[in-house]
Amino acid sequence: MIDSVVIGAGPVGATFAALMQSQGRTVVVLEARSGKSTEQRTLALSHGSAVILGDAGARRALGDAAQIHRIHTSQRGAFGRAVIDRSDANVSALGYVVSYASLQAALDDALATTAVEVLRGASVTAIEEREESVAVSFAYNGEPRMIEAASVVLADGGANLHRVPALTTQAKDYGQVALLGHVVLDRPHGNVAYERFTDEGPAALLPLTDPRHCSFVWVSSPERISELLALSEDACRDAFQAHFGLRAGRFISLSARKSFPLSLRTVVPRAVGRVAVIGNAAQALHPVAGQGFNLGLRDARALANCLSGAGRANDAKMALAHYASQRDADVDRSVGFTDFLVSAFVGSSSAIKGARGLGLLALDALPAGRKLLAQRMLFGARP
Repeated sequence: MIDSVVIGAGPVGATFAALMQSQGRTVVVLEARSGKSTEQRTLALSHGSAVILGDAGARRALGDAAQIHRIHTSQRGAFGRAVIDRSDANVSALGYVVSYASLQAALDDALATTAVEVLRGASVTAIEEREESVAVSFAYNGEPRMIEAASVVLADGGANLHRVPALTTQAKDYGQVALLGHVVLDRPHGNVAYERFTDEGPAALLPLTDPRHCSFVWVSSPERISELLALSEDACRDAFQAHFGLRAGRFISLSARKSFPLSLRTVVPRAVGRVAVIGNAAQALHPVAGQGFNLGLRDARALANCLSGAGRANDAKMALAHYASQRDADVDRSVGFTDFLVSAFVGSSSAIKGARGLGLLALDALPAGRKLLAQRMLFGARP
């Protein structure tokens, strides 16, 4: 019997599998996708996430990433701004911006050099917990198969949560949609990431490896985003320029638009019996604080550490219970902070804008506050 079956070979599942294998554990990964990832959205990785990926053997992905040296936060139409610099956290980079497909390819290559078996095109049909194991049934190459393991890890974005009745999903619809895309600036971005709070929702720019190119996020109502998608690229560029302002320079072009609805989704408990949930399967956050993916990588590291310290089948259930309790502080505070930002930084009244401005000014003026926030962004909340 193997130690773990991982359902989902995306970046979080692959990271967990690589970390487990590096600690001498046996892992099989089941992935519904049969080919390589073609997802082109960008991911903002914290410094702490970069460390985790390096431990998982995917340091190569950081070579293709743009570094974030400074984060500039402001609000549209009102006073107040705050700047967090890499010197506040005493690191070479606060974070990195990498394409999903590039990171996935690096992790796929890392797993290929290990003893981890990855079955692509495997469709899970059942998860059955037994006395001393958990059995996963799945279809592979047109044939039914089954694997027994001491534990199962759901890292599939939530696709198989319904197969574990004891897991409950809680959701909150923000009534917002994120428009993503690519902009070219008239001047170098200087490795600065921008977050700008507006009456509609946050807007952000993330630096890319080309010094004049950025990934952008524009959060607004479903109706507004539909209108923007119907515009020509030039008209949408002009609308985004008017919305974002000139802090990062003028936008020369805008392209590669796509959108997705925003909500908060969490799963409780994070582990039940011999089944644990990590990454987007466990929690999906609003992108306002850029913490969702980084939170998932911390899930992967914490779970691998808990299981590597356990014995085989007899201790796996206790290890998963320990994982669930250990993650409470980081997950709850990250979810709470993100949810607070969504509500606190949306609104057009002068009182709300004044309070936001004072908060940003206070953060900018207090080195200890910037350092504390930088540490939380880079490494998460301590247990």
